[in-house]
Amino acid sequence: MRNPKAATWISLYFSGLFFVWGIFLPFWALWLEGEGLNPSEIGLLIGFSMVARFVGNVVLMPRIKSANHLLPGIRWISFASILVVTCLFYLKGYIWLTILTLAANFFIATLIPLGDAAATKWVNQLKLDYGRVRVFGSIAFVISSTIIGNALGYFSHSLILYATAGSLLVLWGISLLSPAEKLLEPAASSNPHAGRLWPVLKQKHALRFIAVTTLIQSSHAAYYAYGTLYWKSIDYSESTIGYLWSIGVIFEMSILIFGSRWFRRWDARSMLLFAAIGGVIRWGLLGSAELLPMMMLSQTMHALTFALTQLAAIKYIGSEAPKEQAIPLQALYSAIALNMGTALLIFLCSALYAPLGSGIFLIMASLTALAIPILLVKVKASASAH
Repeated sequence: MRNPKAATWISLYFSGLFFVWGIFLPFWALWLEGEGLNPSEIGLLIGFSMVARFVGNVVLMPRIKSANHLLPGIRWISFASILVVTCLFYLKGYIWLTILTLAANFFIATLIPLGDAAATKWVNQLKLDYGRVRVFGSIAFVISSTIIGNALGYFSHSLILYATAGSLLVLWGISLLSPAEKLLEPAASSNPHAGRLWPVLKQKHALRFIAVTTLIQSSHAAYYAYGTLYWKSIDYSESTIGYLWSIGVIFEMSILIFGSRWFRRWDARSMLLFAAIGGVIRWGLLGSAELLPMMMLSQTMHALTFALTQLAAIKYIGSEAPKEQAIPLQALYSAIALNMGTALLIFLCSALYAPLGSGIFLIMASLTALAIPILLVKVKASASAH
């Protein structure tokens, strides 16, 4: 079999990965509910799951010492994910459910920054358009979340586990393919600490980048943990909930496909500022209205809160920050902005959802607003970037 081109390989990989994510992210809470957990227990377990994702990122990503380690890492972690999810068919009880859910998050979530790191390398190496390959992941997410959302009207919650295991097996098969273009390492850096996480985070430019992206991305905590349960509590059907998730991803796709053209002349800071403003509006709408049209409108802004933030992060990591810091910055972004910050806010939401209900989304709007003044202060990367 002919080796696929890099663009084809990464498109297939994102498709497989986000097909899994389209099942795991929106519906795992329903699977946990079907296994007998109450909303508070679900919130706590999802919060600890975010911590597990953070730990996976900071433990596994630093072991990727060079571009040559990215594909082997993806293959081994994909295989480990299959083993963990398969164990959920045989090992029952609250303790095993908790341990294996945390382990699944530890491995599966790390596949996202690994894929982004590979894509970022090819963006620089082959002038790959990140948005146009990443959009295949969004399409896969729409397909899987829509299928599962509709199918749950006819099948039990066990479908979620079967679908997750099967799609992980497909993802592992994709990872075994070898792309035609190899991932190349940039010229050696004169900074001996450039590949380590803490020395990179201590730099002002990296600290500002992580702080801002954490405020924007972690504001999705209430949505990820309680969005499905909240919509269900106001009498939205499973199929409607699936469509709402899909609307968010469809508008996300518009940014991924056209973002490189629309925001070609924008720097990462300006893109993040626009995303933060969108977040304030989105969570404000979600927290103050129950009408379906308002829910749909808030979901269109996923294009800003997630997709534009993601494009800005890739632009910053790939072309504005020091080249030798690409992998550690990718690890820090995923570990802190996408996982640890979200985990901390999920813990907060698990305590506040019962008394506040939709009010937790207004708290997310306030937190997103904090990113705006931080962005208004310009911070340059260190001289080692040039």
